[in-house]
Amino acid sequence: MRLPSSRRSRILATARNRQPQRTDADPDPAGLLEIGAVARELGIAPSTLRTWERRYRVVVPQRGRRGQRLYDPEQVATLRRVLAQVRRGARASAAHELAVIPSPLDTASVRIQPSMQAPLKARQTVDGLLGELDDPRFAFYLRLVASELVKNAFLHGSSRHPIRMEAKLFHDAAELRVQNGGGRLTLRMLRRRRRDGGRGLDIVDALADAWSIDTGPLGTTITVRLSMAHSA
Repeated sequence: MRLPSSRRSRILATARNRQPQRTDADPDPAGLLEIGAVARELGIAPSTLRTWERRYRVVVPQRGRRGQRLYDPEQVATLRRVLAQVRRGARASAAHELAVIPSPLDTASVRIQPSMQAPLKARQTVDGLLGELDDPRFAFYLRLVASELVKNAFLHGSSRHPIRMEAKLFHDAAELRVQNGGGRLTLRMLRRRRRDGGRGLDIVDALADAWSIDTGPLGTTITVRLSMAHSA
């Protein structure tokens, strides 16, 4: 049945108004992941992420020009912590509270040229962050983890791009984030490195309270959290 022209015009106008407004503005920022990619990476349904966003407001993604949800690396890391708590048996509300990391007492950021001297620069940066902290055991572990992370970035990353290290000191913990350029770091590469005698990530795994690795075609970021209680 053919609709009257006036009604057909009203329907078409309503449909046009409901469509996302497309402009020639700047594209979605690089480095952000859409909700489907984040859900696949975490192994959960996109509907779960939307429910968590609506109920708890801890991770609220940006919106792209088409209205899609876009998550930055920090938000993905927070969601990993939430999911880890849920899998340990925590309720979702408690998991979100536990996943929120308080503001750091101090932060140090450095760009390190990839060379054999890179681990030394990482240790010096940690020394500057810790200052007069009276916990030599924790300081030793944090320096060791920073050194191994940067050495791993030097061995597996691009020789043309600097290594970026960010260190944060909290009341009872520290967090290290090391990023390098280069291709995707595969498990095959890590296994081969272990066979050749490299044990850097084994050391990190043994000392860290928690750690994660995000790798892609543009490089790899490893984030490690080391608590003072863990090093006691």
